[in-house]
Order: sequence, then structure tokens, then C-alpha cells
Amino acid sequence: MYQLEVKRYLVEHLFSPTDGWEVTVDVDGMERARGGQHPPDKQERARQAEDWLVAAGARIGAHPDFGRADLVAAKPNVATVVVEVEGDSSRQPEQALYSALGQTVLLMTADGELRYGLAVPDTPSWERQMAKIPAYVSDRLSLTLWLVGKTGVRELRNGTGGFAQRTTGV
Repeated sequence: MYQLEVKRYLVEHLFSPTDGWEVTVDVDGMERARGGQHPPDKQERARQAEDWLVAAGARIGAHPDFGRADLVAAKPNVATVVVEVEGDSSRQPEQALYSALGQTVLLMTADGELRYGLAVPDTPSWERQMAKIPAYVSDRLSLTLWLVGKTGVRELRNGTGGFAQRTTGV
């Protein structure tokens, strides 16, 4: 699953504008399969995911406060969520996850009204990478770890060492 598809399914399953979420999604040229070398199906799949996001009510572009964060979801009376997203690419999942974790840490502020997240495809290799992040680290950083698939999102449950299907809001 490509990065833009992960963003689409994260919005569909957790941050739907029809549920009152205001969502900003940053999309760069590589996600759209512009420049560089990409699998033949990536450009079309990315276009479909971006079209879905726009039709669902997501704003495409940099967020006014969080800049190029991959996804920012805000809802009245709920903590704003800033998410870094990774997808399948030519990079090793381990290196991509380290990069996303570093980007997330650099976005963090002392504002207790913010939550942060990492979202990746729901595959065994990505699950192994996410499971490396200690529960006490994600707790201290207010960091939620999500595995995203076409049919749902699983959230790492701190203290259990495993993932569980997420069925309710953030």
C-alpha cells in the first residue's frame, strides 16, 4: 500500500470529515509518482486515493500550523492529531520508520492538547517495525501507532505488545 493510500484509509476509518474532523493532508510529488522511478500502477492508485480524499472533504496542502506534516486532524473538543505516514516504497521499512519517528519528534511541542501518530500499511513487516517502539516511549510522547488497511485500522495497545482492531474514535 502506497503512502497516499495509507492516508486515504486512515481518513476513511479514523478521521472522516463526515464525523466532524477537519483534515489537512500534505501530498508531495513522489507520492503522486512524479519524478524518479515508480511501479507502473502507483500513479493511478495515488490519483484515486487523492481524489477520494478531496471528495471526502480533506484539504490537500501544507497545514497552517504544522506545515508539511503528512496529516493533521482536528475536531472540536478532541485533541488535534498530527500524523506522519509511511507506505511501501523502495526504502527499507526500518529506515522509513526511523525517518517518520524523527519527523514526528521534530514537530512536537509542549502543548498537551496535541496527540501524535505514526501510520503505516498493515503488513507483517511494518508490524514488526512498529512493535520495536517501546510502550513507555509512545506513552511519554503521546504517540499512537497505527497499522492501516483497506478494511480498518489497528492500534498498538501499550503494555500488550500487540495490535488490536480500533473500532471507535480517537
